[in-house]
Amino acid sequence: YIFSILITLLQKILIFSLISIVGYPIMVILCGEYLPTSLRINLKSREGIDNNILKKIEDLEDVNNLDVLFIGSSHAYRSFDPRIWDTYGYTTFNLGTSSQTHLHTGLLLKEYIPRIKPSLVVYEVYPDMFSNNGVESNTVFLSFNICYDQMKDVVLKNINVKTINEYIYASYRRWKYPKENILIELDTTLKIYRSRGFVENKSSSFTEVNNYKRGKMLESQISAFRANLLYLKSLSIPFVLLRTPVTFIEQGRFPDKEKYDQLMSEYDNYVDYSQLYELKDSIHFYDYHHMNQKGVEIFNPIFIKKLQDSDVLEAQLED
Repeated sequence: YIFSILITLLQKILIFSLISIVGYPIMVILCGEYLPTSLRINLKSREGIDNNILKKIEDLEDVNNLDVLFIGSSHAYRSFDPRIWDTYGYTTFNLGTSSQTHLHTGLLLKEYIPRIKPSLVVYEVYPDMFSNNGVESNTVFLSFNICYDQMKDVVLKNINVKTINEYIYASYRRWKYPKENILIELDTTLKIYRSRGFVENKSSSFTEVNNYKRGKMLESQISAFRANLLYLKSLSIPFVLLRTPVTFIEQGRFPDKEKYDQLMSEYDNYVDYSQLYELKDSIHFYDYHHMNQKGVEIFNPIFIKKLQDSDVLEAQLED
């Protein structure tokens, strides 16, 4: 009698599992196709996502043999202005993306470095990206088909409901619309995509933002960070690790500061500009940790001068 009960129970579990395997993806697809964004809590797709990355990837198609490649989070694409570097005679491109974790940095490096062949990589290392689980970047990459083939491994390594939903829906769209041309709608407000990956913020006012919960550094992100540097070394591409300027109040908010400082101390080519005395919080920033254009125009020449004063780095830029 007990045995028959167990058999019946196992049969029900099997049937439920089969229905779930087939039914769940269908449910996700239907939600993506017919529900408004406000009701899709765990499936944002392209709605409300900064699609400047599409223009960035489009611009990158014609780029090769760069002097400098910038890569990292929004602190990269909002801090390094290629137009300023032009005036010093350097060709540059900014491959920063919103909340780009080190796992996603690795995807971009392997996708584009072999073709664009930069003489130098400036790797922006905002502390919070070491504690970021990558959900936002997963959404951006999957929604816009960025490094899509490699994203399967990222999804499997970081099981998350939102990421699984995005992967299911992105796979469906690739199957249904294999030749889909995604419309690029550039931001025309104060935050303006300029060229070669840079997004300019003309705001002259400082906006206070709610302080979000910050976690400890993740070993997965630390490992990915180290792997990225080893990859660059394997290609004999020099790099600089750089922390961009932030406001005074932002400086003390990261809970794993000692661990971060210890990690960065392993690298002689780490440069910390988080507290740049030439910048004033209320004048040169538009929030706690992003410079406006006034700040960018002060910071870039200072950093360029730093590179020029380094014999090793200047030699790489002149090659």
